[in-house]
Amino acid sequence: MMTPHPFKSKRKRFDPALYKISDKLGKDSLTTYLISEGHDVRMGEKMGVDLESSLPAGGVCIPYHHEVEIKFMWEGDWPTAWKDINIPFRKKRLIDSVYGKNDKARFYFYILRGDCKVAWKIDGHAVKSSPVVEVPNRHIKSGEYFYKIPLTKAELISLDI
Repeated sequence: MMTPHPFKSKRKRFDPALYKISDKLGKDSLTTYLISEGHDVRMGEKMGVDLESSLPAGGVCIPYHHEVEIKFMWEGDWPTAWKDINIPFRKKRLIDSVYGKNDKARFYFYILRGDCKVAWKIDGHAVKSSPVVEVPNRHIKSGEYFYKIPLTKAELISLDI
C-alpha cells in the first residue's frame, strides 16, 4: 500500500550556479538529439516545460513537450543498484499543465548522464501513473517525494550524435 504524500514536498535548496550550467547543457544536448530525429525545436515557455518541438507527420506538425534533467552522479553504465528512475514530485505541475490541455499530448522526461551522451527517455503518462514515494537523499533526509518509474517503462537512448 502506498503511503499518502503531501501536495508539495520538501526540496533541496535552489543552486543558481548549478542551474545555469546544467540547464543550458541539458537543453543544448537534447536539442541536438531532437533535431537529428527530425524535430523543429524551440525553447519552452517561461515556467513551463524545458523544450517544445514539432515533428512533421502525414502533412501536419505534431507538437511534443520535453523536460530535461542531468544526473551528474550517473557516470558510465546505469548502476545496477538503481532499480528505478526518480522524477521529482514537484514536476506534477508540468504534468498537470500539459495533460490538462490535452491528455493525448506527447510529453517526455529525459534524465541525462553527466556527460550528456546517453539518457533515459520516459513518457509523461508513465511518470503520471507511477507511485509517488518519499526518497531520502544526501540533500533532504526526509520529506522529499518522487515519482518512482521502473526502468522497464523507460528507454535508454544515445545522445552522442
